[in-house]
Amino acid sequence: MIQIHNPNDIAPLKEVVIGPYKRFGWWPLIRETLRSPSLSYAFYLSSNTVSIPNHDIAQREHEQFVSVLREAGVVVRTLETIDDVSVQLYPRDIAFAVDDVLFLARSVDPVRQREQRALIPLLAEVSRVVPLDDGHIEGGDVIVTDDIVFVGLSEATDLKGVGSLRRAFARAGIDRQIVPIEFSHRGVVHLDTKLTLVGPGLGYIYSPSLKPRSREKVAEHLELIEASETEALALMVNTLALAPDRIVIDERATHLERELSSRGITPVPLKFSEVTRFPGGFRCATLPLVRSSTSTADSPTAGSAQAN
Repeated sequence: MIQIHNPNDIAPLKEVVIGPYKRFGWWPLIRETLRSPSLSYAFYLSSNTVSIPNHDIAQREHEQFVSVLREAGVVVRTLETIDDVSVQLYPRDIAFAVDDVLFLARSVDPVRQREQRALIPLLAEVSRVVPLDDGHIEGGDVIVTDDIVFVGLSEATDLKGVGSLRRAFARAGIDRQIVPIEFSHRGVVHLDTKLTLVGPGLGYIYSPSLKPRSREKVAEHLELIEASETEALALMVNTLALAPDRIVIDERATHLERELSSRGITPVPLKFSEVTRFPGGFRCATLPLVRSSTSTADSPTAGSAQAN
């Protein structure tokens, strides 16, 4: 039995789900889009650079990332292949864990709905699974701190989805405040392309994509390292914490690397630029099931902001 435990997004990572690397081309993606056309796709394409990666290179990058996870002692589970889904590389969006519950996402995209079927064999082993009853919400929009859960109102998540999560928290006995985050423009795929946790009480953010009041809400709880437009467009904001003091980052994110090192946090730079040609990063490529509890009281950045 997998005992779900996710106290926050930076606690030591113990068990994670990844998707199978599958080689894909434009025509299957176009067919999938034409089956369920949406205005969101147009906004998404206008705000993001999307291309087909060199699969030989991208697969090596993905395998190296998985090797780093395993070398860190993380149990890695790979989802089953779903034949009628072209890309299964980003399982973060089809479910998400908060405390001792795995919540099943409610995707507006029929492709992501079909992708969720890959979880079925795993769910039989999971200690506690809670579906949501209304609206739309995906895991890439859910950022879990020690007490606050930020939920981005992206192209994939709406206010009904936020309300559904609040009700699910109440049913599950989770006493956490949910803070919706609004964006300044359309085309944001998920919140974690604009904000991730990179240490205790520390966030990496591309502020221009957030409405000013939403940015203020984040800053009330986190010290913030600002990402540049170039870093945001290249998905460098999408990091993954192996532990509070060890963060997987894009090797091109040299500014972030310096900022983390100056705070006593160890950056783990990896090449992922070919994978991210089809937008997604280290956080997108993982669905954490188990993170161990850890105190941030003695962490490098705990004194500079509220706990993460």
